Amino acid sequence: MSRPYVIINSAMSCDGKLSTIERRQIPISSSQDFERVGRLRRDVDGILVGIGTVLADDPKLLERDTYRVVLDSKARTPIDSEVFIGDSPTLIAVSETALEERVEKLKEVCEVVRVGEERVDLRRLLDLLGEKGIERLLVEGGGTVNWSFLVNGLADELITYVGNMVFGGAKSPTLADGGGASGLDDAVKLELSDFYQLGEGIVLKWKVLNKK
Repeated sequence: MSRPYVIINSAMSCDGKLSTIERRQIPISSSQDFERVGRLRRDVDGILVGIGTVLADDPKLLERDTYRVVLDSKARTPIDSEVFIGDSPTLIAVSETALEERVEKLKEVCEVVRVGEERVDLRRLLDLLGEKGIERLLVEGGGTVNWSFLVNGLADELITYVGNMVFGGAKSPTLADGGGASGLDDAVKLELSDFYQLGEGIVLKWKVLNKK
């Protein structure tokens, strides 16, 4: 089985911020963009989020027959999270550092897999998801998760909705956080494949060129 086709989708302010300095959930997208994202979610086999998104936003992810995947190295996902509601299967990916008691608790409500030593090994996880028949995976992560997929050459497509506001803030979360590139040589290269106005913002679709 091959790895899934990975699409990163994110909404950001005009200055590339996912939220304000207080990291509160703020609706950047227009109503038209929420509809676009809904169609995109229905067109994939799996949706992946990070533990940061689960703890901050507690997303429901109720799309029918769509695998829900959470990156959670230390098994911190609360048992009463919305991600467990509904009939769609949920998979929590943890690392070897996750406490066994937490893992066993999560196993009561979902499937848990250990992939990676200190952090979740994304390549191994994608191989596993491919074995489960997931062909298209939508990543709705924060800046750290986005960067991990991009810098490791594991993303095929990047879609951004750029809203009509500026948040500012040196410590505000951005589209891609993590370690970052030191220069152009190790920057993630993209090719613009489509763009269009949607509401008061704009949608940019990029092909990721450093796929590995």
